[in-house]
Amino acid sequence: SSEVGTSSRNASSNTGGGFKPRGRLSSPVKRARKKSKKDPDAPKHPMSAFLYYLTSERPRLADQLSDMSIGQQTKVIAKRWKSLDESDRAPWEKLAKHDKDRYARERREY
Repeated sequence: SSEVGTSSRNASSNTGGGFKPRGRLSSPVKRARKKSKKDPDAPKHPMSAFLYYLTSERPRLADQLSDMSIGQQTKVIAKRWKSLDESDRAPWEKLAKHDKDRYARERREY
């Protein structure tokens, strides 16, 4: 480099004529919200039809899927769930509806 007192690295990366902005150029850092404490007496949220299906199928398929991780097992079971028609899903949909009604009732009482 022909400039006196600068290394070649500084000369090639210097695009602002020696001006270096201080601080961040983006918006100010937002502080994380404090997580509110969960009330242990609050009613539990309802389970979805898929979760009911998952909890019934995972133990039944444990031998076939034993070489897979839990995440991989869930993906396999999710594919099966998506391939079910409405009549095959009905028992789990019914359980989910009852659980949703239970949750609504408990929320009113809470």
